[in-house]
Amino acid sequence: MTVVKWNVRAGAYYDSVVLMQLQRGLLGLAGVLDAGVVMATPANRDLLAANNLLPEAVTANPDDLLIVIKAENETSATDAFGKIDELLARRKSSSVSQDFRPRSLSGAVKQLPEANWVLISVPGRYAAGVAREALELGKHVFLYSDNVSLEDEIALKKTAREKGLLVMGPDCGTAIINGIGLGFANRVRRGSIGVVGASGTGTQAVTAQIHNLGAGISHAIGTGGRDLKSDVGAITAHQALDVLAR
Repeated sequence: MTVVKWNVRAGAYYDSVVLMQLQRGLLGLAGVLDAGVVMATPANRDLLAANNLLPEAVTANPDDLLIVIKAENETSATDAFGKIDELLARRKSSSVSQDFRPRSLSGAVKQLPEANWVLISVPGRYAAGVAREALELGKHVFLYSDNVSLEDEIALKKTAREKGLLVMGPDCGTAIINGIGLGFANRVRRGSIGVVGASGTGTQAVTAQIHNLGAGISHAIGTGGRDLKSDVGAITAHQALDVLAR
């Protein structure tokens, strides 16, 4: 008889790349029929519910890691949960570098003063503060984090506009700047075509098709999914179009 077991790790934040790798690892284990590994934001909980992977008893906050496993039996589910730390440790050990890692944004800027972009992937409640600091340091922002309030998004984008900077996001997963992919970007040839997109998946599809047809991309600028809403007023989209028109 199939079983569904779940676990909440309070305050344990991981970006979606790590979560997808963990989910893939769980799905490869014997007896595991399905798995969901997400930060417990309302949107992610809705996705789990749509796939019948959200038990009614689950209580979790947006900054918590929620892991749900559907397995053939109790033993398989228990064994799978026992492998989670091993799978996470494997991911960590494969990505560890011996290079010096700054412990603050200001420290990173001192180490790499020529860098003009800050990529942010932190829990949503901290993301606006980090983005604000990046703007004060004169850096463009690629805001991968989601669960950022609409009010914070509007304030950040207005500040960026005043400073002549871009805020891509929140929940921006794809961009290509001067041929360098940010987030989930396909490797495509350089060219004369610029793209502005509110959908990361759509931007990936369009840039890939342009590449397949023999042309290339100058920049692909993501805006975040809410930028085109009337409340935000397409601030980043308008800025991006101005940049591409130069």
